[in-house]
Amino acid sequence: MTTVNQITQSVSPSTRHYWLVRWFCVFVLLGLISSCGFTLRGQQLPNSALSHLHVEQPARYSALHNTVEQYFTKQGIQPNIDGTITHTISIKPESIERRLLSVFSTGQVAEYELIYAVNYVLHFADMDPQNYTFTLIREYQDDPRQVLAKTRELNLVLNELRQEAAATIYQRLPAHLAQLQGR
Repeated sequence: MTTVNQITQSVSPSTRHYWLVRWFCVFVLLGLISSCGFTLRGQQLPNSALSHLHVEQPARYSALHNTVEQYFTKQGIQPNIDGTITHTISIKPESIERRLLSVFSTGQVAEYELIYAVNYVLHFADMDPQNYTFTLIREYQDDPRQVLAKTRELNLVLNELRQEAAATIYQRLPAHLAQLQGR
């Protein structure tokens, strides 16, 4: 019994030091993560922000605008009908670029990189409008032996990118709102 007590007493200060260092590292890590703007995906917008949110239609037709409106409706944000709009999201026209990644030995393009850039403006209540931009990148293979299906495949990839862009905008709204209210 005395041997166990001696071992416990000799290990105890270093164990305390170990736990102290461990908790310190955890708090430093949490501070670093929160300072870079990290937010959990499940974080929801406050109901006060949701009740008066309007997705503004750009001057010309935008497939991204329609996708964002549909995504927001699925998430429970209904279009504002009563006329009291205090928060707006204006979706700017998306831009799509293709960058060459590889070619076949014959010189025909084998693979592209689709670069899908999204710009939108948030205007919350009495605050100045803020512009936000993000980019989504996808690889796209261009097989010359299957030309007929490539247009359909490209349209499917673009629709997936629009869905991902709508989800990204929705997921970033709580962080944007917190950032604007913190100013």
